[in-house]
Amino acid sequence: MMTRLRTLLAVLLCLSAPSVGAGETVTITSLLDEMIDRDSVARFPEQQFRLKQHSSYNRASNTPEDPEGWFANGDYNRPPNGRNFIRTEENSGRKEWVLMDHQGPGAIVRTWMPWHNPNNGGTEINLRIYLDGAEEPALEGNMLSMFDGSGVFPFPFAHPSLRSAVSFFPIPFAKRCKVTTDQMPFFFQFTFRAYDEGTPVKTFTMADFQAAKDLTTKTGKTLLNPTVSGAGEPLRFSASLGNQDEQSLELPAGTAAVRELSVKLGSYADPKVTRQVVLKMQFDGKQTVWCPIGDFFGSGIGLNPVQGWYRTVAEDGTMSCRWVMPYQNGGKVSLVNYSGEPVDAELEVKTGAWTWDERSMYFHAGWRGQYPVSTRPYSDWNYVTLKGRGVYVGDTLTIMNPVERWWGEGDEKIWVDGEDFPSIFGTGTEDYYAYSWGGRSTDFYEHPFHAQPFSHRYNKLNRKTTDERNTHGFSVETRSRSLDTMPFGSSLQLDMEIWSWSECEMGYGVGMYWYGFQDTTSNRKPEPDQVLNVPVVPKVETASTNAGADEFKNAVEINAKSVISKPDTIEIKPQNLKRLKLKGVWNLNTHALFKNARVGDVVEIRIPATSPVAEKLTLHATKSWDYGILRFSVNGKAVEQQVDVYAEKPVPTGPITLGAFDPVDSAYVLRVEVVGKNPNSQDAFFGLDCVTLSAAQ
Repeated sequence: MMTRLRTLLAVLLCLSAPSVGAGETVTITSLLDEMIDRDSVARFPEQQFRLKQHSSYNRASNTPEDPEGWFANGDYNRPPNGRNFIRTEENSGRKEWVLMDHQGPGAIVRTWMPWHNPNNGGTEINLRIYLDGAEEPALEGNMLSMFDGSGVFPFPFAHPSLRSAVSFFPIPFAKRCKVTTDQMPFFFQFTFRAYDEGTPVKTFTMADFQAAKDLTTKTGKTLLNPTVSGAGEPLRFSASLGNQDEQSLELPAGTAAVRELSVKLGSYADPKVTRQVVLKMQFDGKQTVWCPIGDFFGSGIGLNPVQGWYRTVAEDGTMSCRWVMPYQNGGKVSLVNYSGEPVDAELEVKTGAWTWDERSMYFHAGWRGQYPVSTRPYSDWNYVTLKGRGVYVGDTLTIMNPVERWWGEGDEKIWVDGEDFPSIFGTGTEDYYAYSWGGRSTDFYEHPFHAQPFSHRYNKLNRKTTDERNTHGFSVETRSRSLDTMPFGSSLQLDMEIWSWSECEMGYGVGMYWYGFQDTTSNRKPEPDQVLNVPVVPKVETASTNAGADEFKNAVEINAKSVISKPDTIEIKPQNLKRLKLKGVWNLNTHALFKNARVGDVVEIRIPATSPVAEKLTLHATKSWDYGILRFSVNGKAVEQQVDVYAEKPVPTGPITLGAFDPVDSAYVLRVEVVGKNPNSQDAFFGLDCVTLSAAQ
């Protein structure tokens, strides 16, 4: 019934437009043309489709009613027990893992695969794409190099993002698309258009791909050198805006479209100014845009230069966008200063001709900010919920992380038209923004459709030169959509999990962009109070500020919260060893005393993993006059050595190497068993400081 309703709607909306017409065939060339046709994005799609995604999300995530499963973080496959794919099958005598299998017309429009190891971009996994039920694949090659610009698909369509291979080259199919690998896959995402039944599609062939080579080259150059056509003389103002002041430009009366818009402030010395100067727009009597300029143009907090297909932030402070914004009768563009101080500002708008029809939509941008946002318990944070009909086209996320450890394990979850389960269920916040290994990938990068303009302390003007692992401070992630826009017929809800490795309070701010009709609404309203609530990055005391800093790099502190089982007789007592004036170095100068422990007692401690691949675990503990002899295991695997933690006076043990282990459900379970005591010891207590994690060699 829903398919018939969508088909009927497509017939009712069938009008001429620059994009592919309802009776025209979807091909490689038509999709390449559409990729750089900004006008087509401002019209509701004539070829009806639903954007869908097959990914390696954790299959334990079934319903929000089961929080443990819903926020499960094992979004990858690890032999031999991985299960985050569709099935395995035999093809021509070989075993293959099926990652995607869609029946009906469609087109792959985005792929994402991360490095299998954060320090090495290679893989031996080969990938095959079978189209329309063919026994032989239309495309076959290395799972990473096929999509990183070094294989069949050229840059900038395929791109070596930070520790990822990302491709936007379209792969259309008329009847079916099946994607397989010859080994168990790791992480993966295949995002595709599922066209309505009966949509004419010409299936991808290598012959057609070669025939489109010139168009591919031309389209790639256009994406990397974006310009605006059809725009008239600019309208502009230059003014000093006092606190709460608003200044506007009235748009030319009649039917037209904004084709380019730019803002430049006199100074960006205070980074908060990009959050506290707000862009407002109204078209045909309805306000459709209310968004801080940093979040609108993709700069986030502060001036962070970046170049994309739709937006540019230049080094001289000029922020510009090329979204097409149609209107029928008139409109107004305004800047409002909430900073509390005078701000010099320039606004320039260029308009051009537009033919209004029943598929023409208004451009919208909204914003949400919140501080503090607690990372425990895990939760879904709503970007936006839209009601009515429209197309979602992008967003910019700015977060403040008060700790060093990685903050972005949370998955995107996008529901369209009231579906029971999200059409898009991702594998991590950084994956949504097209990179991977976020705890390490803190460098600047940019691409026509996605970018990380700022992370930790790095941007385009200050590049990262070390392998430092530190995500403390602000991070800015931005994404605009072209062939992967998300049409919705009645509603769209986009949530992002709050999933940090640390229990802390973060700051979140997100600008969202979409097109909609006159009656399309959102749950995002102006928030003047929140633009003033800019979180301050706290100064944190870490192990690196203490003597012996290298010993405690990437340390996980052991405390009562990390203990998952113990005898009732054991009391866990935190002790500040600095206050006790003990000699030696402990991480954060503290440890957890396991008081009243006896021979035979067993304690189990959960250590969150910092990587989905094997890590080396090193324990730091304490020796003392009443401590016992300990035996360890990790995830059920015994550590050979026993450790006698007796000493005449309390001292650090120094590093105790436990070994390299694979995480299970994104964690390690450290089992500590008291197996005896030194003849000189008065008891069998023990004290544990921390566990450090590092890449397995």
